[in-house]
Amino acid sequence: MRALYSFLLLILFSMSSLYAQIEEGEEYYLNFPFEEGIYLSFEEFKENAPSMKNAYEKRGDDLYVKEDSSEKFIRVDPDKVWGYSSGGNVYIALEDGFWRFIRIGALSHFTAVILVQFQTVDNFGFPVTQQSRSLRHMFLDFESGDVFELTSKNVEPFIEKEPLLHKKYEKFKKIRTPELIQIIQAYNEIHPIRFPTAY
Repeated sequence: MRALYSFLLLILFSMSSLYAQIEEGEEYYLNFPFEEGIYLSFEEFKENAPSMKNAYEKRGDDLYVKEDSSEKFIRVDPDKVWGYSSGGNVYIALEDGFWRFIRIGALSHFTAVILVQFQTVDNFGFPVTQQSRSLRHMFLDFESGDVFELTSKNVEPFIEKEPLLHKKYEKFKKIRTPELIQIIQAYNEIHPIRFPTAY
């Protein structure tokens, strides 16, 4: 009877361990085997489960997907999808384009050409708002899915939660982009992320 009880405990323990592994997934590492395809939402990216897996290809800056009915390739509107995974890289859709993540983590870093508004003064001294496209460093918050420009103001709320990291952050006299990249890398090491693995 005791042997049967021990055997049942062993099975329950093994099942709970297996369930925990499936539920939590695998911790992200460099060259993580992302499932290839197009993500319609941020949740699909977090679940490593792109819903569009039919044939697609990149042509210049545009992404094309093959229609099942016509067998023709049609352009994917970046505003209608979250992004896609290909060749071990993940691309996020933003500002009418797709941008590759340079580093993936709790704060995922990428660059993108975005529309920037700025104030100038016209010939008569009146303030005028103008727009231009500019290459900017950006980051994605893995918890919320929100995207921010990589600035001290946007990074600080995350760093404030980590006293040791915040103390190191305060030592910098002037926070430039290279320092901000180092800071979010340090934050990512403290906050590893997990993805369900594809079987």
